[in-house]
Amino acid sequence: MNIVTAFEALAVEGMEGGHDRVIETVLSKLFVRGDKVHKAYKHRVADFADLTDREVRREYIAEDFFWNNAMAPEVYLELRGVKRVGDEFVHVPLGEDWYIVMQKIDTEKDLMRAIMHGTLCKEDLVEYVRVLMERLTSLSAARRPPLEAFFERGAAHVHAEVLGTCDWAYTADEFLSRADVDRAGSLMRRALESEQYFTGQMDSIAVVIDTNAENILFLDGGVSFIDVMPPKDAWRVHDRYFAICRTSADIGALSDCELAEALHESYALVPPPEAVRVVYEIAAALIQVPYRKMVGREDLSVKYANFVRLRSNDLALLLDEAGV
Repeated sequence: MNIVTAFEALAVEGMEGGHDRVIETVLSKLFVRGDKVHKAYKHRVADFADLTDREVRREYIAEDFFWNNAMAPEVYLELRGVKRVGDEFVHVPLGEDWYIVMQKIDTEKDLMRAIMHGTLCKEDLVEYVRVLMERLTSLSAARRPPLEAFFERGAAHVHAEVLGTCDWAYTADEFLSRADVDRAGSLMRRALESEQYFTGQMDSIAVVIDTNAENILFLDGGVSFIDVMPPKDAWRVHDRYFAICRTSADIGALSDCELAEALHESYALVPPPEAVRVVYEIAAALIQVPYRKMVGREDLSVKYANFVRLRSNDLALLLDEAGV
């Protein structure tokens, strides 16, 4: 018996009566009970962590809670340690396994649905940028030390992360041909090598979160976040402007491009050059094409692929105009 099967069997201290609902993801099971959700990670090997190894598991779950609690303390409430005693798991300070207690929220009030349903407004985006930047500042201060090697690489790390999106996009060739991805990659490389923003000191490199549209919530109490920790260390450091451009790519690919301007205007009085935005939006969309395929939303893969081609044309014009 492990913590997941213990929850299924109601063999965890304090668990009485059935669960209201059980939600299964690739890595975890979420047990909904009243106004609380108990998130238990499966004992399995993932690409980025062996969650069957106790020490790896302890570190990963603790980090997952820390990041999410930092970004959404109103949602991520407590990390609990448990130990098996006989036929049940009891709560102990240190524990041999762990689970996360969350506040139950309306996950249908996310950015993706707001975009798709046409309910998104400028005020929501302005507040999102404010809260995101404020909480990223605190998270960066707390989590920069173990990620310092990526900060030291500076712009080179950002270049690698941007161009690395092409490798992932190659896996969705029914939506983006290899020629499409190669063209996007070539154009991004030209911009990375010529645009001063990318070649000088990048003071905007920071600890960042996964700003996938389903991870951003517009609740009655304000903007909130779920499942924000990027699974790989390298993905946890980037230009913080990239987080903004991921969201503007979502809006541009799926809805009203003009509404996305509120993001960039809120980010800075003078946003980075247009070429920077276009490079980051292409990279963001390249991530989404295979991801949406993976989760069974091929209709969205088509839209993101079209956006990649559109913004690649825009970037080609910008580079030609700049003579690079």
